[in-house]
Amino acid sequence: MKKAALCILAATLMSGCGSTHVKRYFEIRSIVAAEPALPKIERRLLVETASVDPLYDDIRILYRVSPFELQYYPYEFWAEKPGKQIRAAMAEYFAEKKVFPWIAQETTREAVDIVLRSRVRVLEEIDSPNTWQARLAMDLEFVDAKTDKPIITWTFDRKGQMAKSMVGDLPAALSRILEEELEKVTWELARALEKK
Repeated sequence: MKKAALCILAATLMSGCGSTHVKRYFEIRSIVAAEPALPKIERRLLVETASVDPLYDDIRILYRVSPFELQYYPYEFWAEKPGKQIRAAMAEYFAEKKVFPWIAQETTREAVDIVLRSRVRVLEEIDSPNTWQARLAMDLEFVDAKTDKPIITWTFDRKGQMAKSMVGDLPAALSRILEEELEKVTWELARALEKK
């Protein structure tokens, strides 16, 4: 009897070992091409880590199934918290586009001319029966490093289509939204600085 019980226990434990899930990690990255060119802004830029509303400040990837229900993917995660990824993607975008001659993500304020502060209000996938979307809502503020006064502020809340309901499409869709907004805000910043 004891042998039969031990065999059943061993078989149960062994069958559970074969059903492990692989965790996958994703990044929001700059995917921009060098063209079209953007205005050159002869200032040194500091890109601060984005502040992220608490609901989204997590390495777990969130998706919305209704206006009232949110869920997290069980085996898919951000490679690091979204605030750091957004900061890195913005710095990478400006470097690829050669907008600023010098870009930092960590430095003393005395070494820079402009500080980019940002806040992520929404960062999610929206799942519907026949369509899937990425949603990104942010506030951007370019601040004069010497006076701490805003040069310009920029707010957006955008959705982008995803090819399918797979979390692998989410980072690329979010990256496209972010880059389209950074292109617009770069022109606005250049115009604002020309007036000064």
